[in-house]
Order: sequence, then structure tokens, then C-alpha cells
Amino acid sequence: MTITNKITIVVVGILLFLCSVLAVAEFAINLAFLKQEIQLHAKSAMQNMSVALIPILETGDREKSDIFFSTVMSEGTLLKNVTLQWMFEGDLQQWSYDSDVSQKVPEWFMSLGFIEPIWMTSTINNGWTDLATLSITVSSDHAYLALWELSGPFTLFAISVIVIATLLVRYTLKRSLSPVLKITKEAKRIAQFDFSARLPTPKASDLSELTTAFNEMSSQLHGLFETLNEEINALRQKYLFDQPSGFPNRSFFMRQLESWLSDGDCGVVMLINLKWLKEDHRSEGAKSVNDCMRSLNIALQNVIPRSHDAFGARLGKAELAVLIPSVHEKEARAILSRLIRAFNNEVLNNGLPTANAFIIGIAEKQGGDTLSSLLSRANDALQHAERFQAVFHFSETEHEFSQTTLNTQLEEAVNNEAFSLMVQPILSSASHQTQHYEVYAHIQLENKSVPASNLISDLSRFSLSTKFDQSVISLAIDILKNDEAIPPLSINLTPSSVKDLKVISWVINKVRKNKLKDRIYFEFAEVLVCLHLNDCEKACAMMKEEGIHFGIDRFGQHLSSITYLRSLKPDFIKLDHSFLEHSDDDNNHLLLKPMIKMASSLGIDVIVSAVEYQQQLKLFSDTNIDGYFGYISPPTPIEGISSHVAKSA
Repeated sequence: MTITNKITIVVVGILLFLCSVLAVAEFAINLAFLKQEIQLHAKSAMQNMSVALIPILETGDREKSDIFFSTVMSEGTLLKNVTLQWMFEGDLQQWSYDSDVSQKVPEWFMSLGFIEPIWMTSTINNGWTDLATLSITVSSDHAYLALWELSGPFTLFAISVIVIATLLVRYTLKRSLSPVLKITKEAKRIAQFDFSARLPTPKASDLSELTTAFNEMSSQLHGLFETLNEEINALRQKYLFDQPSGFPNRSFFMRQLESWLSDGDCGVVMLINLKWLKEDHRSEGAKSVNDCMRSLNIALQNVIPRSHDAFGARLGKAELAVLIPSVHEKEARAILSRLIRAFNNEVLNNGLPTANAFIIGIAEKQGGDTLSSLLSRANDALQHAERFQAVFHFSETEHEFSQTTLNTQLEEAVNNEAFSLMVQPILSSASHQTQHYEVYAHIQLENKSVPASNLISDLSRFSLSTKFDQSVISLAIDILKNDEAIPPLSINLTPSSVKDLKVISWVINKVRKNKLKDRIYFEFAEVLVCLHLNDCEKACAMMKEEGIHFGIDRFGQHLSSITYLRSLKPDFIKLDHSFLEHSDDDNNHLLLKPMIKMASSLGIDVIVSAVEYQQQLKLFSDTNIDGYFGYISPPTPIEGISSHVAKSA
């Protein structure tokens, strides 16, 4: 209950109490007055009638007595019953009058018995003898009517006072406490690490001090957040970058290479030997090795396509490596030509001939490649270029499908929805029960099931990714509608779908139409956030407004700034599996801990990837982990999800 409501209730209660006291006092005064009035009326009526009846009684004219009482017992009289007992003859005459006044007063009010009818009797005497006995009953109906009419206006007045006072109190409180409401709103915003505004200082002195203190606290929290973010960046620069050149180091390259291989996407790896930077090739006056490396780092940033999440890394004194995901040999050759020009320019700037100044070995990823096999093929290509004094050499790659065949096969598979779905449970770290399932798709190509993650770049290149996403979402929705016991399903969206607001609108309308916003989640890779933050912010804002849950996959893969969490506000993040695979590396834990701390402080669920056995979770005992998944509970066909749910229960 709000402060305004509490104060309003107190004020209304006090007013009700005061009005009740006044009402009781007013009622008691009116009641005593009316009782006195009816008593006086009864005495006056008895006295007047006794005097008026003496002449009639002395003559014994009963007809006149009847006329007299018929006149008295008419409209407006308070008398209800009159009885006249003649002394000499013993005759008894009775008259009565039923007033309609009682119909104007509620029956329940008259039944309370506040005022009783007055009964009086008197003997009429002419001075020397008793003539008759007169008995009268005065009705209380008129008194009740007067009491009711007096109580009504007071009740209306009291109600009006209470209503007006309540409105005034609420209005005053609303104006007076508006800074508190602003502070509450600001606190919610700060809870999401949004420090974009400061509260204006109110006129009230006490609230002014509170607002000033709150603004100072906000500034301090902002400073702490920035310090934490700077700490992450500092650790990243210290442990994952080569300080003299600014290139990522070997450790970063190996992490990214492992992560890319696990994704299954296509791409190439280049190993580069900068022979002209070695000592025995250096001339006097030439730039130092580190100066040359810094120049190359700047040059390569303009050459390597950031849209493909490509990067270069320094492996040794004069050795570089370049990873270019999501390309085949044809695209890689176009990038290679630009790289060669960049290297030639740097060689010429050092006053050296370009002939045999550097060599490049390139290996395109092929099915079944591991980290060691891919690097081995790239190194063999480098040695081949060295032996034959070539500038570069491509390692031979065996492709299952030509690009033309792959295009045809993919288009046919997507149009015919020739794919199967697998689901893997995301388990709660507290209860070890299933929180939701992640959906994986396999596409059928020439009677072979290929993971869709291996074909993401090809689907995008052939403009099939959004249609593929829509087909997977439609199939998942049908499964959820057929069995309400199935926990939520989480679907990975391709980059093309996230960047297309029309597709996001289609997704939202599909979820809204089937009323499944709490049973279907969406997620996308962190690389998409790093490359297309604005598009991601728009898509996330649309889903957030609709109440649809979404998350970030491969969180921490790039170990870059994670301030985007404040703008995207995802419901969950899935740590990149490299964190667990490099769990023995102390530097890995130093980087991981503040990242998890920041995500948890924003109310985001943190999920560990690639967990194979329960003991691995102990590695995260000093961090806040909400869930985990991996081959500890491997993927199963979606057709068996109902039995899996029943077994888990």
C-alpha cells in the first residue's frame, strides 16, 4: 500500500470518527427535544380537551361529543387514540386516527424504538362532580419523521465533508510526494544501470535533502558501474591483447577459433609469416618491429571485414593469424588481395622490396575439422608457399556440395520444410529441473542430416535464413499448442531475422495470436550485438514491449564491452563454452567473474554452457549461476519431448 493511500485512510478514519461523535451528539439532542415536545403536546391536548368537553358532558349530548372528537381527530393531529368514559351512564366512546406520516419514514428506523407513543388519562370535573374519564394516546410518527428529516441533511453534510477532505488530502499528498514518486521511478531506472538523468531539486527542504542524497548515490553507482566495466576492459587488454602492437594475442585467437569451430559455420584461417620483420632482414633507420605491428594493426582494421566478425591476432614476434568466419574460398580470395596490398604498403614504407617479404597460408574449414587439424592444414599451406616462394597458398579443401548444388539443395529443403528439430534441456542450478528447452534444427541434404548451425552463412547468402526461421518457429508453436505440459522452447534467430523488423513483427504477431509469450523464447548470438547493436536494440525493444522472453547466446565470446546489457535488457544470457573449456586458466576466471556479476546485478539469468558433469558447476561456486546445459543432458528429438517431460517430472 502506498504512503498516499495510508495517509488517506488515516484522515478518512479520523473524519469518520469525528463525524460519528458529532452525529451521536446531534442525534441525542434532537431525540431529547422531540421527546420533550411530544410530552408537552400530550399534556396540552389533554388540558384543552378536558376544558372543552365540560359543557358537552354537562348536557349529556353524545352527538356533540362525537362531532367534537371527529373534528379533533383529523389530518394534522398527533392523537392516535381517544377514549371517553361517561361517569353517570357508563357509556364508552372511542375514536382513532391512522396517519400516513409513518409511510415517509423507513420501517427499520421506526423499529429502533427511540420514541414511544405517549398515553395519558384524566378525569374531567366541572368543579363539584366528576363527569367522565378521558384517555388519549399521542403517536410518535411525527416525532420519527422530524428525527429522520433532521438526520438526513447532517448525514449528507458529513459525507460531503469526508469526500471533499479526502480529495483535498490526496491532491495535496500527490503534489507534496511527487518527488518521492520521481525517486521511485529513478530507482527502478538505476536498477537497470541507466544513469541518463538526474532528479530536479524540489522546493520542500526535507525532500530536497533526500533528492540530493539520491542523486549523489546515483552518481556513485554510475561510477562503480563504469569502474567495473573499465576493470573488465583492463583485464581483457592485459590478458588477451599484445600490448606493444594492439593486436589480440595467441590466447584470444585460440579461444575465438575454438568457439567458431563449435558453431559449425564456414570460414577460413590465414597464417602469415612477416619475414621482413625478422632481425636479419632489418635495415638501419627502419621502424621497430612493434611500430610496424601497430601500423599493420591499423591497416588491417580497414581491410578485414568487420561484418563477418573477422579479426587478426599476433602469434609471435613476426607471425600473424587472421580468422574470417562466414566466407568460402571465393570471398576469402577477395579479402586476401586487400591484405596483400596492406602488407606491401607497410614493406614499402620501410624501404624494403616486396619480393618474398611475407608468405600466407590459408585453410578453409571443412567438415570434421578440429582445432589441430585446421591449424595443421593452414601451417602446411604456409610451408608450401615458403618452399615454392609464393606469396600465398590455399590448402586443398574437400566440399561435400558445390555452391550451386548447395543453393539448390538448401532452397528445396527450406521450401519443403525438410528439417528435423532437436531439443536440449536448460536445467536450474538450484533444483536441477528443466527451466526450458533450446531448439536445434537439422536440415536434410541428399538424405543427410546437417546441423543448421553449419549452414547459417549459406542460408543468409542464398536469402533463405528468414524463411527458415519462420518455418522453425511455426513448427515449435504447433508442438507447444498440442501439449500444454511442455516447458518453454527457446529458438535461435539468425542474424538476418533479427535485423529485419518485418520478421520481428511477424514473430510477435505469431506469438500473440497463439498466446504463447510465456512458453516460447528467442535468442541470438553475441556477435550480432557487437556488429549490429542498433538493429538488436530495436528488435529487443519490440519483444520487450510485448512481454516476450529473449536472451543472448555465446555471451562473453568476444570478451568486449558488455555495456549493451543495459540497453538490450535480455532475460537470460548463455555463457560461451570457452569459459568452461578454459576453466583451469586463472585469467579466464578473472575475466568471467565481473561479467557474471554485472549481468546478475541487472536481474539477468546466467546460464553455463557445455557442462558435461555435475562437478564442473563447482567452478562457478563463487558466482551467481541460474542454470546450465550441455552433454550432461544431451539433445533429443523433439518428437520425444513429451516423454522426456514426463520422465523429468
